[in-house]
Amino acid sequence: MERREPTPLTPDEMARFLPAMTEWLAKELLEKGPVRLAALDTLGSQRNFQEVASRVSAVLGRRVITVTSSHGMTFELADEQLPDQERSAITR
Repeated sequence: MERREPTPLTPDEMARFLPAMTEWLAKELLEKGPVRLAALDTLGSQRNFQEVASRVSAVLGRRVITVTSSHGMTFELADEQLPDQERSAITR
C-alpha cells in the first residue's frame, strides 16, 4: 500500500497554526524541557514544525535544536542565548 502525503494546510489554516504552535512549543520547552512529537512523519508536517522551531527561537532568543527521524521530531533548547537578542515576555 502506497503512503500518501496528507493535504497541505490552507493559507488560513497555516496562519492560525503557526502562532498557536509557536506559543505551545515555547511554553512546553520552557516548562518541561525537550519535546518529542511522534506523528511528524511527513515532509509537509516536518517543514511546518521547522518553521515553528524557527519562530520559537526568535521569540525566546535561544536556538531550538531539532532532530528528525522516521519516528517523528524532537525539539530542545540550546543552552546559550542568541547574540544581540533580548528575552521576550514569554520567558519572564
